[in-house]
Amino acid sequence: MKPSRRALSRVLPILTLILPAMVGCGSNAAPPGSPPASPPPTAASPSAEPTASPTPTPTTATPTRPAPTPPTMPGWTGVSSRVAYQWHWPDGSPVTVTHTYSVPPVAQLVTISAGNYSNEPGDRPYNRMSFSFTTGYPSYTFQYVNQLVADGSGQPIPLEGRGVLRIVFTPAQAHTPDGTASSIQSKPPTHLGMSRMVAYAQAGDFEGYLSYGIGITWPNPRSNPQIAVRMYEVTYVNAQGAHRYVIAVDIDAR
Repeated sequence: MKPSRRALSRVLPILTLILPAMVGCGSNAAPPGSPPASPPPTAASPSAEPTASPTPTPTTATPTRPAPTPPTMPGWTGVSSRVAYQWHWPDGSPVTVTHTYSVPPVAQLVTISAGNYSNEPGDRPYNRMSFSFTTGYPSYTFQYVNQLVADGSGQPIPLEGRGVLRIVFTPAQAHTPDGTASSIQSKPPTHLGMSRMVAYAQAGDFEGYLSYGIGITWPNPRSNPQIAVRMYEVTYVNAQGAHRYVIAVDIDAR
């Protein structure tokens, strides 16, 4: 049975009110032509903690040691130098400074010199004995000993002083290649008479081993001082192009 016109007239106004409300409740879409919705705000990221730069540690400049005074070599020019052993007490143990060079010929000792250096700016007072070689620097070993003895025989060698700094050069010699004469052209007297170095003597010269002893003294005979040593090497050249290789032995004279 069809509803009457009168019934429809009552229902239509009610539907007109309900349907728009239902459409609005069932969709979240924005109406056409509306601007896009802004994204929801997000929490701001916390800013990174500032990194503290490390405070630079103040550095103290290491004082530089003054260069030693080169040995005197009239007519020769120094072309290189180095301290092979800085001021130190060898404490009774042998100390070796190693060098290599082609042989033959074996390095010949040609001059020995000695001197007192008491007024060196920035340096301690010291006594020096220098050994000048041809060909190249030999290796050498040095140590303090109570007495100098002859190589080979072991016989004591009388030497002034309360102790001895013994030095052995190798390969080296103090004679001509044929062995008939000394190769040493100049040297000081055996009695030096300085405040520390009082005398010296040769202890051996054969088969490439050349030995010397330097007599060392100090004021108090009952004391056992730790006297420092320095080894200084200087290379010289002359106008003819010849070279000399000088090993200077410095003994603290304070």
